[in-house]
Amino acid sequence: MSRLRPYLAVGLLAALLCGIVACSGFWNTAPKLGSLVIGPVVVTGSDGYVLVSVTNMPSGGLAAIQFGTVGDEAIVLSGVDPSSVVIEGKNGFLVLAKDFTTNPGKGTLLAANAATGVAAGEVLRFTFNVTGPNPAFTVTKLKVTLASDANVIISAWNLSTKAYYTR
Repeated sequence: MSRLRPYLAVGLLAALLCGIVACSGFWNTAPKLGSLVIGPVVVTGSDGYVLVSVTNMPSGGLAAIQFGTVGDEAIVLSGVDPSSVVIEGKNGFLVLAKDFTTNPGKGTLLAANAATGVAAGEVLRFTFNVTGPNPAFTVTKLKVTLASDANVIISAWNLSTKAYYTR
């Protein structure tokens, strides 16, 4: 029995050390990146809409979003009447500026939420008149700027085109 005592002590020490390391966060998973989710074009008759949502936004959530600038637009439309585009802010977002007519088929937008950030949920709803079959609404990620409620630019995020809906 006296010969087993050192082995038992070493085994107990190893188990204790593993427990301490596990509790210290050594095996924590990396945090998820925030995502800007551009929903599919939904057509009802001659009208259509697209929902824009966010998930897992850091630093207090998304507080402002800019889709390009005039001449360097982030939104590309096809099969849509650009003069009919109307944007509704959701969850406290207000549209501050938009342009879908300077360069037909392309658009820019600036929207913000002065009250708080949105970590997850809908932020914008685009509605428009459909002019052709298979209307499309695409966004170029490199031309989109996201700002958080902590007054910092959110630089690490994903652009997703999967449908995301909240209750």
